[in-house]
Amino acid sequence: MGPRNLVPYKPTHILAPVPDIHPTALVHPDATLHDTVAVGPYCIIDADVTIGEHTRLLAHVHLAGPLTLGKRNTLHPFVALGQPPQDHKYDPNLPGAGIQIGDDNHLREGVTIHRATGDRPTTVGHRNMFMANAHAAHDCVVGDDCQLANGALLAGHVTLGHRVVMGGNAGIGQFVRVGRLCMISGAEGASRDVPPFCILHPTHRVCGLNLVGLRRAGLRNSIPPLRQAFDLLYRRGHPTPQAVTLIRQQLPHDPACQELADFVEAAPRGITQYGEYK
Repeated sequence: MGPRNLVPYKPTHILAPVPDIHPTALVHPDATLHDTVAVGPYCIIDADVTIGEHTRLLAHVHLAGPLTLGKRNTLHPFVALGQPPQDHKYDPNLPGAGIQIGDDNHLREGVTIHRATGDRPTTVGHRNMFMANAHAAHDCVVGDDCQLANGALLAGHVTLGHRVVMGGNAGIGQFVRVGRLCMISGAEGASRDVPPFCILHPTHRVCGLNLVGLRRAGLRNSIPPLRQAFDLLYRRGHPTPQAVTLIRQQLPHDPACQELADFVEAAPRGITQYGEYK
């Protein structure tokens, strides 16, 4: 849908603080911009868009509401946020719950994030990096401190935990959950839930723990118990429900192990299988 009723932004009081808006940009009168926002050339901001302080739109950015952008976000050229879902069942004329984006995110060239189909907005947390042409579909929930490399794709209703790293052209299927501190290899895909702290490498298999990510996150002390939990889950041949029970019984004092057990127990479609890295 194209923007409607867009006009160049004109302050009502010339001496009052106003956003820095390039004369070629079009801003709907019903959009709300903090007076520290900077809007570059040829940007289009539709109605029902709220932009927080010190956020920058560099050029050719298109924002459609309902959309809330937090503080200190940077949007590079040709970012498009809030367009209708790519879902034949969805009426593109319905605004829906829109998109909620937190603070300190960097969205690079060509990033697209679509608005929700349900009552909960498509959600992106804080301090995330979406590299060029990354995409998050309708109803996704992205945590904090995630990095999506060029061309990474999230299908509808995907959930990414905090500190997930996705390589270039990696893809996550509909309704899949990816746990905290996971790493998804480039050009890899997941059609089942990926447990926290794991690496998903080519051939659609979990090959081990994300040790580098755990150390960087300050979880060095959890690595030994997580190794035991990983063995119980993947290497001992236990059925998944039994593995979860054993993790709870044998490693009750480690919060990361309990997080792993909780995640696996709540996976309605099962978890990604194990495979040795070759």
